Amino acid sequence: MNTDKSNEFSHIKFGSRGEEIYYNLNGKEYGFNSNWFGGRDICLRDLSDTNLNENQKTKMFVEIIQYVNEKENEKPTISFNTDEKDSELWKKLVVEFSSQIKSVEITNNEEANRSWYKSMKADLETGLTEINISGLKIKTVKDLDKHWNKIKFTKKGELNEKVTFWDKLKAKLN
Repeated sequence: MNTDKSNEFSHIKFGSRGEEIYYNLNGKEYGFNSNWFGGRDICLRDLSDTNLNENQKTKMFVEIIQYVNEKENEKPTISFNTDEKDSELWKKLVVEFSSQIKSVEITNNEEANRSWYKSMKADLETGLTEINISGLKIKTVKDLDKHWNKIKFTKKGELNEKVTFWDKLKAKLN
C-alpha cells in the first residue's frame, strides 16, 4: 500500500504567497481567494456560471479542505457570501464537514461593501494610496464617493453604474 500522499492532491495548489488556492478539474483551473492571517481563510466563490454540477462542487470543497488540513496541519476558516447562488450548497457543506473546519464566516454584499468602503476610505485618508479599479484612479475619499456605485459589490443580476470611456479618460488625466 502506498502511503505517499504527495500526489493525492496534485491538482490543487496555493497561488503566489498563498493568497489563492487553485483547483484543476478536467483541464480547467478554478481559483478561490485565500489568505493566512491567524490561520488559513478560504473564500468560496460562486461557481454557478460554470458548467460544474453539485457533485463536482462538493468534491472540490471536500478536497480543498483536506488539502489545507494536510498541507498546513490546521483547519481552515471558510467564508462565503449569501447573495451568491451557490451559498445554499456552501451552507450545507460547512455543516456536514464542520469537524474539518475551524470556523465559518458568512457575509452578504451589504456587509462586504461597508467593510470594503471603510478599508479603502482609511487607506485614502493617509494620502499615500491610489486605488485603481475598473480603469478608475481613486486618489481621495471624494473620488471614492463619486465612483462608489460603479465599483461596489452587487447581487447576481444587478448591475453597477456603467464605467464610461469618459470616466476612464478623466481618471487618466487626473
